[in-house]
Amino acid sequence: MANSGNSIKDQAIREIAASSLTTAYQPLGGPMTTDSFRIWQTNASNGDVYLSTDGVTDHKKMPAMSGRALDEKTNDMFRAKGTQWYVRFAATVALPKGWVALEVEYV
Repeated sequence: MANSGNSIKDQAIREIAASSLTTAYQPLGGPMTTDSFRIWQTNASNGDVYLSTDGVTDHKKMPAMSGRALDEKTNDMFRAKGTQWYVRFAATVALPKGWVALEVEYV
């Protein structure tokens, strides 16, 4: 594989404690500071969560204690700078534990 000369960089981790989550959307950290092509979404909480990029529409659902990698560079796609992620519990969790996080890479 040829080296394009670009190096991968990381944005600061966006994380929220499960004890701060409700069934209403809350920002998951701040907006993306660069165009980003690889994102890891981790739900290390004891409840299912929804993720959204507009704070209204349920875009992705993640079961409790799960994770997902979005590798959008493979098709020359990316999440645009300024994208804000939001998170909410799918249902009320009596004793919320854990955390939800996003990890982002860019070139």
